[in-house]
Amino acid sequence: MTVFSTFGKQRTLTSAIYQYRAAKSAFHTSVKAATATADVAEVIDAAIAQDTPKNFDDIKHLNPLTQQALDKVFKYKAMSKVQEAVLERLPLERDMFVKAKTGTGKTLAFLIPALESSFGGQDFKDIKKSVGTSILIVSPTRELAQQIAEEARKLTKFYPCKVHCLVGGEPKRQQMRNLDRDRADIVVGTPGRLIDMLRSVRHFKRSCESIQTLILDEADQLLDMGFKDEIQDILREIPEKRQTLLFSATLTPQIRQNIVQFALSEDHEVLDTVDPNEINTNLQVRQDYYVAPFADQAAVISNIIANRDAALEGKTMIFLPTTRMTEMYAEVFRELLGPKRAKDIYELHSKKTQSKRNRISELFRSARPGSVLFTSDVSARGVDYPGVKLVIQVGVPSSREQYIHRLGRTGRAGKEGEGIIVLAPFEEAFVRNEVADLPLVKQDTKSMLADVDDAREIIHEAAAKLPESFINDAYMSFLGYCKFLENNMVVIVNQFGWTRYS
Repeated sequence: MTVFSTFGKQRTLTSAIYQYRAAKSAFHTSVKAATATADVAEVIDAAIAQDTPKNFDDIKHLNPLTQQALDKVFKYKAMSKVQEAVLERLPLERDMFVKAKTGTGKTLAFLIPALESSFGGQDFKDIKKSVGTSILIVSPTRELAQQIAEEARKLTKFYPCKVHCLVGGEPKRQQMRNLDRDRADIVVGTPGRLIDMLRSVRHFKRSCESIQTLILDEADQLLDMGFKDEIQDILREIPEKRQTLLFSATLTPQIRQNIVQFALSEDHEVLDTVDPNEINTNLQVRQDYYVAPFADQAAVISNIIANRDAALEGKTMIFLPTTRMTEMYAEVFRELLGPKRAKDIYELHSKKTQSKRNRISELFRSARPGSVLFTSDVSARGVDYPGVKLVIQVGVPSSREQYIHRLGRTGRAGKEGEGIIVLAPFEEAFVRNEVADLPLVKQDTKSMLADVDDAREIIHEAAAKLPESFINDAYMSFLGYCKFLENNMVVIVNQFGWTRYS
């Protein structure tokens, strides 16, 4: 064999080995690529599965009576994030603190577990044999309590259960008669009225000895509104052996110390459904502010309502600092818009009876786009009005939190919304000092001066048609608001201007 032939054979062998290695490498590369692709696909599938909301009918062992209401009354299929987080733990075995924002479907997230704890696995006949109150729900405001009670009635449509709402502002005797006449499986109420009834109505106190589930909704608001003592009193009046669910938008040291410590068992579970990466409503809602003297503010608001797309395409809520000013603005704008549009103006405040407030709330919920609700802070938190695209605040709110709570009436559940605050020149410090971190943009009122001049004249004429006593009452409440601001009273009251319109 020649050297050349040996070399040729070695070269051929080397070439073959190279080709083999190349092929092997290519094979492994393709396998790795395929594996990587499969891994990526698996991750994507998992992410899609995680982001795809589960349906209510995915919940195992849910009482058919509840499922029937979800299908036929609510017509709900998919669960919200907070609903899924809570309901996938059914049956709940421990007390629970749930951190959840308003407008996320949390009412059903606590009503369904409460029903399951009380009546899970029972049919209509079994439930009908039960006696006493099984579920007690405490709410910070009358409006929110009534909204929860209405949701509970819808959810228990196919149950033999009765829901009672015990709130102030309605006749206590009538509430007592209702409790005496009907079952009281679920009771929703405000702290003051509940503790009053527990201490003074013997048969209600006896009924509450059967409580299996206590729900404290809007715990942060309960604390902010000074209900700490009432909550602790209620806890003393009801059975210690119970399950407690506590829902709140925040979990602060104050809530831990003043409510959690007394209401929940030591082994309670904390469930946070607020995404830390989620942009809060107060950051994602467009926010503007206008600076104008008191005498021009109604004209500025009139211009905004007439020209802002959000006001034309959706509903508007306007918050006023006092009840009398709420009344006056509503009346002036009814005069301003004339009889055809006056029906689109609603007003809600503490001077209205509870039944009227309920009626107005329902009317505004179903009102058409372009409708306007003038309101005091009875509507600041918790109550959901669908279709509100614009919130206008007149004057300085009592706190930064109140500004945010009011703003939260729009931009709910990811929908679009806008917020505007109209301030007097000396009130502008509120923007710099209290909400400097929020994206408020100052708008130039000079650009609308011509329109405001026209509107001012029309508003003067509209105000002149109101009874003098009406304007004077509003003026006196305005003085009280100015006292709250602790500013130069003489300068401020001279800006009111409306008493000079007649």
